[in-house]
Parts: sequence; structure tokens; C-alpha cells
Amino acid sequence: MGVPRIGGINMSFISNLFSGGIGKVADGIGNILDKVVTTDKERMALDNEMRKAEQQFQLENRKLDLQEREAELADTKSARDTASAIQTSANATALSKNTGPYLALGTVALTFILFFAVLFLNKQLVASNTKDVVIYILGVLSAVVTQIFSFYFGSSQGSHDKQGMLNALNSRK
Repeated sequence: MGVPRIGGINMSFISNLFSGGIGKVADGIGNILDKVVTTDKERMALDNEMRKAEQQFQLENRKLDLQEREAELADTKSARDTASAIQTSANATALSKNTGPYLALGTVALTFILFFAVLFLNKQLVASNTKDVVIYILGVLSAVVTQIFSFYFGSSQGSHDKQGMLNALNSRK
């Protein structure tokens, strides 16, 4: 019968790897470090270097998070600036000035209509077997309404606080 194989992979190899192979590799690395680092002073120095490396890694991750957040805020600011420029432009047509607000109002209205339907017309939805589809569409529309509110009214006080922190960090550079 032989060793079981899945897609050409010897399953005993995988079993050996997970049952002891990885642990043996970690033990081997530990044994090498024990042979290289022999005194308490060397162990303390190695420990300090490991802590420094961990702190540097965390610092770099935080910097990357801040850069990502700055990019998101810049994108939001750009969208708002574009909408403001269109609204205040003397050359913009009535259609271009009103398309965004009308779509936003329509989406919010449709979402409230669907909420009403789910809450008060539940028996008709269950009878017609469309309840799952309506709830899925309602979930998507709810997410869109959240984005609309964030665009027109700002996302939250937390976002404002984060922007303040970003500005403070940028002023230190």
C-alpha cells in the first residue's frame, strides 16, 4: 500500500515536518547560538540587540501605518477639494454641480426604503424568497451611506484626532 500521497507530496514528510522537523530546526538554531554566545555578557548583549531590533521593527511598522493613513487622508481631501471646485466653478454645468448630491440623496433614500421594507414588509419578502437578496443589497447600500456621510460630514472625531497627530509628527520631521 505504501505511504499516502497527495498531489505527489509524500504525507510522511509533512507528518515528520510538523511532528518534529520544525522543532528540530529551532533547537538547532538555539544550540548554534549557545555555542557562539558563551558568556553572560555576550548573552546580555545579544538580548539587547534583539530588543533593539524588535523596537526598530515596531517603529518602522508605525511609520508605515502613518504613511498609509496620510495617503488615505490625502485621497479624501483631494475628493473633497474636487467637489468644492466643481460647486464653486462658474463654468460648471448644473448637471455636473448636482450629480454627486443627487446620487447621494438617492442612495440614502433607497437605503431607508429598503430598511422600511425589511422591517415592515417582512412577510411579503419571506413569501417571495427574495429576502436574502434584499438584505445583501441593504448591506452594500449601508456601507455606501456610511461613506456618503463620511464624505459630507466628516468621518469622526477620531479621524480629526488622527489628523492632529499626523500634523504633529510631520512638524517634527
